[in-house]
Amino acid sequence: MSTPKHFKKTLAACAAVLACLPAAAQSGPASANDWQLEFVPYLWLAGIKSDLKLGPVPGNTLSVSSESVLEALDFGAMGTLEARKGAWGGLLDVQYVKLGVGNQYAGGLLGGYNVKFEQTIATLAGFYRVVEGPAAVDLLAGVRYVDAKTSVDISPRPPGLNRQLEESGGSTNGIVGVRAIVPVGDKWSLLGYLDIGEGGSSSSWQAIAGASYQYSPTTSLKFGYRYLDYRRDDALLDKVAMGGLYFGAGFKF
Repeated sequence: MSTPKHFKKTLAACAAVLACLPAAAQSGPASANDWQLEFVPYLWLAGIKSDLKLGPVPGNTLSVSSESVLEALDFGAMGTLEARKGAWGGLLDVQYVKLGVGNQYAGGLLGGYNVKFEQTIATLAGFYRVVEGPAAVDLLAGVRYVDAKTSVDISPRPPGLNRQLEESGGSTNGIVGVRAIVPVGDKWSLLGYLDIGEGGSSSSWQAIAGASYQYSPTTSLKFGYRYLDYRRDDALLDKVAMGGLYFGAGFKF
């Protein structure tokens, strides 16, 4: 089932003003009486590998390396907003990417295919801090929504397939996860994060390893590695793996 247009626009708008999970996860000590917020724009240079269900077409794997993802990227917006009060909190992480890639056989003499891929991933979760300092540990639970639109133009047309294949649809996973934040000195901290999701015909899991440098009381620099694996049995792209470095700047208010 395709996502309503107004919902897609809402997610895209959120993505433009929200911040990434790895950065938000490393917020500083929160007052027990006041809400603490962190806003962190970021860039995730995620290489993408996916299996295409193209039947008799040879080489049915879509692959974009992290080094060439900027060349394939038509548009992208990503981010997370986290709110925390005492041991309790919540976060919203949103990613939107639009890619265009192709694969030609024998320089195009034997044909090939071009793929246009749009994907929105929105994760909404609450968390509770079960261990507080010096290393902090949070348990998380929530939902992850994935909406993907894929268009594949094939040349020449294989027997039994249309020249152009199109598909759009969304699915929701319930997720559980854990993250740990470990201070290293006065300004540095390390982050470890893992979640898994399941729901209907789809499943997903995500892992993050990162670091944060506290530039000032309200500003920090974030970087690390992030990996997301998403599978859906009834989709044209039935498995999508995304992994690469992320960079961002955090702003507390």
